[in-house]
Amino acid sequence: MKNIKRLALLVAISTTLAACNSSPAVPSQETLPGSWLVQSIQDKAVMMQNIARLNFDQTNGLSGSASCNNISSRYSIQNNSLNIGPIATTRKMCAPALMAQESRLLQALAKVKRFQLHNGELLMYDQQGGLQIKAKRAKPEPST
Repeated sequence: MKNIKRLALLVAISTTLAACNSSPAVPSQETLPGSWLVQSIQDKAVMMQNIARLNFDQTNGLSGSASCNNISSRYSIQNNSLNIGPIATTRKMCAPALMAQESRLLQALAKVKRFQLHNGELLMYDQQGGLQIKAKRAKPEPST
């Protein structure tokens, strides 16, 4: 009986020590800066031939393509709150469908107040929690 108690005690001690020595799984610290390919705007899929791209840089600059025209703005983040400043755009004319998509994107960006990052996906929400924009992280372009 003493041997069984000793064995149980040894198992308990080794399990405790193993648990103390194992480091907890640390979630990857995803960050907003980088290039994002817009997948949907207000639950409507984007046209893939002229995909919209958002580039958040480390110095709080936002640039990219709204489908037809280039955009430029500033942003600030605090926790998961996201504030996007006024957006400047170029003034090219494109096919009506692209112009409509671009208009939806610009309207959605103006409503964004919060964001969430998960597994290379960016979700941008309005004040009421409505999903405005869904994007995925763009793969880095190969250097030449």
